[in-house]
Amino acid sequence: MKKAFRYFLISILSIMFTLVAVGIIYVVVDTKSRINIDDGETYSSEEVEAMVDEAKEEGRNSVLQSIKESLENGNTIISVLKSFYPEYIVVAANQKYNFVPINEDLAKNSFDIDNLQVDEKTGRYNYVKDGSVVSKFGIDVSSHQGDIDWQAVKDDGVEFAFIRAVYRGYGTGKLVVDEKCLENIEGAQAVGIDVGVYVFSQAISNAEVLEEAGTVIDLLQGYELQLPIVYDVEKVSDSDARTNGLSVEDRTALTKTFLNAVKDAGYQPMFYHNTEMGAMLLDLAKLTDYPKWFAGYNKEFYWPYEYQIWQYSEKGSVNGIQGNVDLDLWLTE
Repeated sequence: MKKAFRYFLISILSIMFTLVAVGIIYVVVDTKSRINIDDGETYSSEEVEAMVDEAKEEGRNSVLQSIKESLENGNTIISVLKSFYPEYIVVAANQKYNFVPINEDLAKNSFDIDNLQVDEKTGRYNYVKDGSVVSKFGIDVSSHQGDIDWQAVKDDGVEFAFIRAVYRGYGTGKLVVDEKCLENIEGAQAVGIDVGVYVFSQAISNAEVLEEAGTVIDLLQGYELQLPIVYDVEKVSDSDARTNGLSVEDRTALTKTFLNAVKDAGYQPMFYHNTEMGAMLLDLAKLTDYPKWFAGYNKEFYWPYEYQIWQYSEKGSVNGIQGNVDLDLWLTE
């Protein structure tokens, strides 16, 4: 326990030193603009050095105060870093902070944080324009949620649901059909909730990803979907995960193969990704033709690129479901 506490303390101190270092860099860059030299006046080298030191100290105090206020207001360390580097996507991954330049050639979203409304009682989001809600509220579920009372879910305001259809073990590679998939599809559709499905992929070859696509297509025979079949391409934190050896090119190619397979079968394709996956592990420039579902759990539109669905919480609560459930916003503007 003491060892764990020491590790935690060292980690926190390391983060704080990082923030101070960032602030100092900012101060050095900003110092020139803080020095006030009157035209026509002559200054000794000592006087100039004193003015530089004063400007640095002023800048240092300003930056540290900004960091302090931001953290006191509940912002995370990474949110503070984001404010210093708006031209980058800041990703906390691989035990470090990664700064990925924003690709200006990729289409951007136009979401305005001022249009995002949060229900204080439920924590749910709505996107409002000109006084009208222009978003839809949804969830995504799997057998982990157990038995679901879909009428209660509908009555609680859920308009759409993505249901896990198939998943592959990240260690064994075994492909499994979610035991609650068809029951959940039938239950949700029976009460008027629009339904799509997703496949949690850990494929490492073209044959495996086609197996995943083929399995979900066969499973859906006799069923009609209102929403896409989603390729959920995620990095697993386990060091022994079978997909850890995939390159950016590999993951991107496998993603395209799946999406094209379900599109050729007559379904709408979509892929799901988070910040690390989108910024560092996929080549989004090769996936511009496909709709996107983004996962990010901060109250901000930090992800710059276009997407249609935002998974904004993994700890939501909905009547008819025991325990936590993922909450999603379909941004229809």
